[in-house]
This record gives sequence, C-alpha cells and structure tokens, in this order.
Amino acid sequence: MKNRVYTELTSIVGEQNVSIREADKIAYGRDAFQLKIMQYRLPTILQQPFADYIVWVDSVDQIPPILKLANEHKIPIIPYGGGAGVNGGIVALTGGIVIDLKRLIRIEINEESNYVLCQAGVIGQHLEDYLNERGYTLGHLPSSLTTSCIGGFAATRSAGALSSLYGKIEDMILDLEVVLPNGRIIHTNPSCVPRKATGPNFNELFVGSEGTFGIITDICLSIKRNPDIREFAGFLFPTLSAGFRAVKKILNLGIKPSIIRLYESVEARMVYHIEDIGKEESYLTLTFDGFNETKEITELQKKFCTEICLKEGAKDMGAEAGRIWYENRLNMYYPNPQYIKMNVLADTVDVVTTYDNLENLFNKMKEAMQSKKVNVMAHWSHFYLEGGSMYLIFVMLEKDTEKDQRASRLYKETWMKGLKACIENGGSISHHHGIGIFRGDFMEQELGPGTFEIFKGIKKMLDPNGIMNPGKLGL
Repeated sequence: MKNRVYTELTSIVGEQNVSIREADKIAYGRDAFQLKIMQYRLPTILQQPFADYIVWVDSVDQIPPILKLANEHKIPIIPYGGGAGVNGGIVALTGGIVIDLKRLIRIEINEESNYVLCQAGVIGQHLEDYLNERGYTLGHLPSSLTTSCIGGFAATRSAGALSSLYGKIEDMILDLEVVLPNGRIIHTNPSCVPRKATGPNFNELFVGSEGTFGIITDICLSIKRNPDIREFAGFLFPTLSAGFRAVKKILNLGIKPSIIRLYESVEARMVYHIEDIGKEESYLTLTFDGFNETKEITELQKKFCTEICLKEGAKDMGAEAGRIWYENRLNMYYPNPQYIKMNVLADTVDVVTTYDNLENLFNKMKEAMQSKKVNVMAHWSHFYLEGGSMYLIFVMLEKDTEKDQRASRLYKETWMKGLKACIENGGSISHHHGIGIFRGDFMEQELGPGTFEIFKGIKKMLDPNGIMNPGKLGL
C-alpha cells in the first residue's frame, strides 16, 4: 500500500514534494515538546513513532485530493506549520502523512477595513514585519514569533505577550478557510464582517482544534495601528496578594496595559536579577502602548497604575528591567545551550483560574510538583477582570541514558501531578499552549462527561474515519 500511496501523492504534488527519507521523518517528528527533545538526544531515536510520508503543498487546491487519498486508505493526516508548539501536537503517533503548509504564504491587506488576509504558512514575525512596514500591527507576539506560523496560532488558540491590550488570537480572527476531512473547503465568515447574529460563531469550532477537525489554510485577521509609544514600569510588592489586588484594581478602572506580568519571588530573582527580593515579595512589570497624538492618555494610565501600586505597598522599581525583558523575550523560547550541557531541563505548565483561587492553585500545584529533583516557580500574565493565567515553570537536574530514561519518567510524573492538582483545585488545564498529547488524558474531566461526548460527536461527524491528527485533544 505504501508504494501505491507514494505514487498517488507524487501525482498530486510532484515527486520532488514527497519524501520518505528517514532524515525528513526525523526532522518532522517533533515540535518544541520537551519530552520529544529529550528522546531525540538518545541513540534510541529511531524507535520513536514517525510519519510515513512528508508532503509539501504549494497551494490549497492540492490538499483535498490528499485527504481523499487518506480517507480511502485510513491514513492519519498531521498538519504541520512551524513546528513550534510545546505539547507534541504534531507528533505522528501512528504514522501517516505530514502536510507541511509553510509554502502557503500569501498576504493581502485591506487598510480601509483594518484587516489582513493571511495564509496559514506565514511565519508570525514575517506577518508582523509586513504590517509594521505599513504602520500596523497584529498585536499577537508570542515567544515563538520567529518560528511559529499563523495557522498554528489559530489551531492552538494561542496568546501573545501583549494580549492584555490587543486580545488573544480568537479575538483577532474574522474568518477561517478550512479544508474539512472530506476535502471540502469552507469559510466560517467569508464577508469578514466584525460581528453577526446568524447563529453560532463557527470560528470557535476550529480555533484550538489542533488539526483534529480540519486543516486551517487561510485566516482573516483584524489589525491595529502600530503604537508610537511603548512605556515600561516595574513594582516590588510586599506580598503576592498585594500584587494581585493591584492588577485587579487597574483592570477594574478600565486601564489596559499591553503587558501585565506578576512574578513570585523565585522567578523574579531569576528573570530580573533582584537578588535581595524577600521570599513573600512579588514583582510586577507593566507596559503601556500609545500614540504621539494622545501621549497624555498613555502618561495618565502609567500615573494611575503607579498610584494604585504604591497604595498597595509597592516600591517603584523604574522602567529599565521591563524594557530589557521585552527586548530579549524572544531569546528565551529555545533552551539555552549552556543549560543543555548542564543537563538542566525546564518546562512550563500554563493554566488559568479566577482571582479568588490564584494563590491557592499556585500553592497546590507547586506542592504536587516540587521534589528534591524538581524546583517550581511561577508568574502570572494574560489577566482578565475575572482572573488570570499562571505559568508554572519546573526545572529539573536529570538526564536520560540509553538504559535508564529516568529524566523522561520524572518529567512525565511532574506534568501529571501538576495537571491533576490543577483539575482538583478549580483550575483549567491550558490557557494558550493547547492540549497536544499529555493534557488529553484530562480533557473529559476538564469539559465534563456530557460536553466531552458532544466534543467526540462533532469529531465523528466531521472526521468519520478518524484521520485528522489522531491522539490529540484527548480524541
């Protein structure tokens, strides 16, 4: 069958655009999922599951016949963008066909209506550069900006560093072009209007679906004027609770800093080099975007936020630390080579909860995850009127060997303990990194049995042969 499938794939996209080379299978076998990175360092790398075929498409029209072929032979399909995800969302668990979308790079801007049409393979930084040259921004700047694709932003329901002002990816999407598992091409809002009351919003069916409901190929996104001003501020609070109170007061006044990041003492010491920070203290960094014509508004926002923080007992730490973090934030996405040499492994677990549970959830998850070999720290970002997202970062000094994969075992155990504690203590298991492999085991608990049955029913209706990215989202 493989020879027949290979022949049919080459007839669709050309022989030069289909690979069964081992090197290509390995290259497309992982994303930035730390467990896969660990496994790739071992001599047993070839024992990992890989796709059977790697396919590069030049146009959307080539995708439907590939899906028809996959349905005929019951072959899994794995959509692939930049490979920058952190949850193993593109790992071919049972073989199949990887469809690389990075040649789908058309961009068209509608300046009169403030939106851009962008194909799924465009790298985030390339779109931002294109918009900046014309005086605009998407406002979606995740840490993976230089390596992740626009289609991946939508497929994983991602959030960027400036989300407190500009929103998350779902707030920017007006329309999606999707190739359904049966090969049909649909649009969720072809007129790209900002809102309509014509039944459910079908964007929401595919945003965050991680390639399990179809392949996102084109996106219409709202754009904003690029700010002229970006101001920074930093504050050291006597307690974590004081920091949370300040953030809530700022948002309740309708003030929207572009960045709000609150750090507990351990991570604040590491990120901002505040060596004398007390154990109970916390550090808040704020960023304010604005325009030359209305710079007084930006100044007033910063003034009001400063007053709120000082009333909560904070010390004004100035702007420099926040500016340095912002300018270097993208350097933190890939593991530091020095850490790899030292066998230091770090990963993040992003969860979300309400204000009344933020500290409790941190304490419960830290208690569950921390051990003699695992250190845990945290910061909070992507705040809302109701609560916020928490990044738990765990660091372990351990490594795998060919005979004893103890680091992988400890890594899995730490993740599972953290997610279990999250569910049991009122949190949601992912804010913006998606689900991928690990978190899928908790999806029924997360959604509830009734909703999870509906979720599986939608999957069965759209993808009766189960070809689309199997094993992800708990499906």
